[in-house]
Amino acid sequence: MTEYSIINDISSIKSVSTPIMAMGVGGAGGNAIEHMWQMNIEGVNLAACNTDQDDLDKLHIPEENRILLGSDGLGAGNNANAGAEKATESLDAVRSLFAARQTKMLFLAAGMGGGTGTGAAPVIAELAHELDILTVAIVTTPPVDEGPHRTEQARRGIEQLRKYVDSLIVLSNDAINELYGDLPLQNSFDRANDVVAFAAKGIAEIVTHKNNLVNVDFADVCTVMRGSGCAIMGVATESGEDRAEKVVDRIITSPLFGNASITGARDVLINISVASSDALTTSEARRVRNRVQHYAKSEDENGNIKYTNIIWGMSVKPHLGENDMEVIVVATGFSTDNYSQLLFKAPETDPSPVVEEKIEVAPFKREVSPIAPTSNVIGRPSRNFDDIEAMKRTPAWKAHGVTLTPPTAVKGSTTTTTKSQAEEESTPSLFG
Repeated sequence: MTEYSIINDISSIKSVSTPIMAMGVGGAGGNAIEHMWQMNIEGVNLAACNTDQDDLDKLHIPEENRILLGSDGLGAGNNANAGAEKATESLDAVRSLFAARQTKMLFLAAGMGGGTGTGAAPVIAELAHELDILTVAIVTTPPVDEGPHRTEQARRGIEQLRKYVDSLIVLSNDAINELYGDLPLQNSFDRANDVVAFAAKGIAEIVTHKNNLVNVDFADVCTVMRGSGCAIMGVATESGEDRAEKVVDRIITSPLFGNASITGARDVLINISVASSDALTTSEARRVRNRVQHYAKSEDENGNIKYTNIIWGMSVKPHLGENDMEVIVVATGFSTDNYSQLLFKAPETDPSPVVEEKIEVAPFKREVSPIAPTSNVIGRPSRNFDDIEAMKRTPAWKAHGVTLTPPTAVKGSTTTTTKSQAEEESTPSLFG
C-alpha cells in the first residue's frame, strides 16, 4: 500500500470504530497497557502478549485481548531467544487478533533488556510489517546499573526491532528516574509505565480525540510516522502569558529526551490542547510552531537553512486548567547517523557508584588471659594432702596424735630405755 493509497483510504479506516491498537509485550509492556486501561482511553483497542500466564491474569483488559506466548506460561527466563521462540509459536493468535480488530495502526510497548519484551516484540513487529500495519514501538531501556548484559541485550533487541517498525521511540529508565527524582521503588516502576502509556496515548488521541478543532487525521500521522525510523516524543503542560514558549522549552529540555535533539528532523507533528475552544489564540498557536521550528531546523554543509515540515492540530480537553496549554511534539525522519547517536551515544563519564553511608567500626581487640593449670586427676581430687611439705616435716607419731609416755624405771635396774625403744629411735624415719 502506497502513501497515496493510505490517504485515499481514510474513509474506510474511519468507518472502523477502533482501527488503533496498543499492545504490550512482556511484563513492562503489559504494565503500560494496564495504565492505559486506567486512563480510559477512547478509540484504542488494548491488548497484551506475555510468556508469563500469571502476569496476564493480573490485567484488567478483556480476556480475549490477552495472548499467552508459548504453551507453558512460565516466562522466558530473561532469555531473548526463548522469548522470540515462544512468540513464533503463538503468532497465529496474534494474527487473528489483528484481523478481528481490523487493526490499521499498532503501538507496541515493551521493556528492553529482559526475555519476553526483547525477544518477542521484534517477532510481532515483523508480522505487523507483513500485514502493512503502521507500527510505532515505544520501548524502555534498562538502568545502567543493572549491568552490561542487560544493556547489550536491550541494544540487540532494539536493533532487531527497528528493522520492522515504522517509528521507534526509545525512553531511558535512567532519564525517567531523573525526571521524577528519588521515589519508592514501586512508584518508580509506575512512573516508567506512565511515561510509556502517555506516549502511546498522546499520539493515539491526535487521531481519535473527538474535540479536534484543527484536525490531524490518520493520513497526517502516516505522513509523519510511516518509515520514519527513530522518533522523539515529548509532552508538557504550562500556563501563563508566555506559556507558548515555556511549554516547548520544557519539552525540549526534558530528561526524557536524554541525548536527543529534534534538530534535523524531517517532520514534526504538534498537537496543542486547551480547556475550551476560545482558550487559544491564533498568535499563540503560531508562537508554538515557531518555537518548535527554531529547535528543529538545521543547517547543511553550505550554510543553507533546512526547515522541518510541521503538521499541527488543536483539540479541547476540558480536564485541563483554565489557563493550561498542553503540547505534544513527535519528531521523526532523522538521518541514519543521527539515529545511532540518539539511541546509543556513550555516556561522557562512567556512572558514579552509589555512595553508601560509612559506618565506623572499632577494631576488634582480643585479650588473652593465662589459663590456670589443672591437675590431671581421674575421679574426684583428694584433699588429704593439701600441704605435703608440712606433713613431711611432722613425725608420724605427732601427726597421728600419739602421746609418748616416759618409761618407769624398774627397781634394781639402771637401764631406762627398753630395747624396742632403742631400735625405734635408731631406725630412720620414713619422712626423714
